[in-house]
Amino acid sequence: MSLTEQLRTYHDRRLKLDDAQTKRAKLWVSHFIGAIVENVKEELDAGRPQRANRCRIEYTGSMYEGTKFGEPNEFDIMIVIDGSEDIESEEVTPGYARLRAKPPFPHRFSRNRNGCLDRYQNISPTKMIDWFYGLVQKGENKIPKVPSGTMFLKASRHGPAVNENIKERNGPSVDVDLVLCIQLGQTYYVAKPYKGYSDEPLDWSRAMLWRQSFSVIETRTLSSIDGANECRRDCLRILKSMFRREPGLDKFTSFHLKTVLLRMCQERPMDQWQSSKMGDRFLDLLRRIESCLEDRHLPHFYLPELNLLDGIRHETIENMRDRIKRLIDNKHERNKALYAP
Repeated sequence: MSLTEQLRTYHDRRLKLDDAQTKRAKLWVSHFIGAIVENVKEELDAGRPQRANRCRIEYTGSMYEGTKFGEPNEFDIMIVIDGSEDIESEEVTPGYARLRAKPPFPHRFSRNRNGCLDRYQNISPTKMIDWFYGLVQKGENKIPKVPSGTMFLKASRHGPAVNENIKERNGPSVDVDLVLCIQLGQTYYVAKPYKGYSDEPLDWSRAMLWRQSFSVIETRTLSSIDGANECRRDCLRILKSMFRREPGLDKFTSFHLKTVLLRMCQERPMDQWQSSKMGDRFLDLLRRIESCLEDRHLPHFYLPELNLLDGIRHETIENMRDRIKRLIDNKHERNKALYAP
């Protein structure tokens, strides 16, 4: 078989989501998470003037991008607070900003029991997540009841998200990450801890920074990126699967892979992404990854001044590059990666 035929067979047999499982998982999310989110939105909007902008939800991540493979067991949902009326931002370092409440005071976030504002009216990401976690737990207690002992829900903290696990007794489970997000204009911020992309010194004030998020625009872009008989998302699913299973490639994450794909999509005309050319594009993507590793440089797609490979040890980068080179040059190595159990 040609490489295109091999990749198509691998994708269709091993990566495509099961329709029945996907339908069931989406029903669970709609029923349970929908009820929780509605309660959370009511709490976040409580006391707001009638004409004020209301919270809304955005569906993000691989399930909604159309790049999930394996099982439909992970969902990402953002609860978006529109802060255009009463919040301002101050960029401190690329990708991070301090968010501050605007007068009049008291502000809506000063009314909750955690006191999410400091004395300078900066919004604390940590305290906002604490508050949000409590709202999710409160919403969980209000969802429509199910027959006792058949379904179980459990909320837990998961970085900047609150994870809600939905499990059927003696059956599958689904994890839903609920992320609180503040939108200012076209920019989204989440309460993800500050992570420097270089060796810059840290100080206590970094704890007040909100991280810029591109999940909404990424999901919108990837969910509509392919026309009829095009293969961008299929290539990405195959790469994600291979990199997850290949020893030593785990430091090159799904986010890195998406960045490489988005950059190549800018450069390659649409007619080069036809499914009949999947093998060529797949190898092109591997070559681009090898080139980035050789240069130790992969610019963030939306913030190109940031190098996404900063912070990865040089030895790790060299080992990844060697493995990628073998996958490009050696058909036997590539077949082993595709057909490994």
